[in-house]
Amino acid sequence: MLSRRLQAIADLVTTGECVADIGSDHGLLVSYLASKGYTALYASENKKGPYNRLKRELTNYSSTIIETDLADGLEKLPPRINTVVIAGMGGELIANILSAHPRKLDNVTKLILAPHSNAQAVREVLNTLNYSISYEEVVVEKEQFYEIIVALQKAVPIKEVNTYFGSYHLRQRSANFIKMWTSVYHQNTRILSNKKIPPSRKAELVKEQALILNVISEGEKV
Repeated sequence: MLSRRLQAIADLVTTGECVADIGSDHGLLVSYLASKGYTALYASENKKGPYNRLKRELTNYSSTIIETDLADGLEKLPPRINTVVIAGMGGELIANILSAHPRKLDNVTKLILAPHSNAQAVREVLNTLNYSISYEEVVVEKEQFYEIIVALQKAVPIKEVNTYFGSYHLRQRSANFIKMWTSVYHQNTRILSNKKIPPSRKAELVKEQALILNVISEGEKV
């Protein structure tokens, strides 16, 4: 059984897609997709220990169904892959993985990205790689908030505030989106109450609080 976050990612994969899971961990996502009839799957890890574990977890699947690889990010991504999933990493790392091998994305029409922090870094890099965000979701699992971003191969102009919160989120204003940023607002308030906070950090948080308040004040009360 998949976690709520992985299930939400799996639900975004559609029939006919050839899927790569970069940083696949135990291979739970590709194993689930294989059980649903997908036959063009790729799973990778960038260190020998996790890679050997991944291979052991997927021994029941032929390499023609799930291909496993020891690779750094997208460096060995097969040309047949048209959908790439990167989840469970920080936003800056995901952005670095995407930008390190841009030519490997030539045939990738869809990205499903789930940063556990700094989603802004992911949004900022997408447009430089000719992708636009088509869908965003906030999943709550074990009292933690996880953002999922779907991007398609088409660049569009984006404003700074949209990279920060997500243009799709700002249009849809889901309950979980409001709850997530309300939680951040209260967390920042607690940090700002500390008189020892450095002035530069305090200025950053005050600016962030104004942005957050502008967004959530239209939804639930803070």
